[in-house]
Amino acid sequence: MGVVETLVHVHDIAQGLNLEWSPPRELCGRVLKRLFPHVAIDVDAWETLLWATGRTALPDRPRLTEWRWYGTQDV
Repeated sequence: MGVVETLVHVHDIAQGLNLEWSPPRELCGRVLKRLFPHVAIDVDAWETLLWATGRTALPDRPRLTEWRWYGTQDV
């Protein structure tokens, strides 16, 4: 959960400062699989993570107004 918070808030800060920033895609994919198992990763993992946390829309998915992660599954 801390990784998600770090990634998306660094994104928020970078946007506010008009800076380009993007994290490692492998890390985003791992976070999505662990905390967002209900989300299909059929496009870029970073863009999918931004969508899953309500920060952007994807071409075939509207922007989320509510979201949650699932931290109780077995690893």
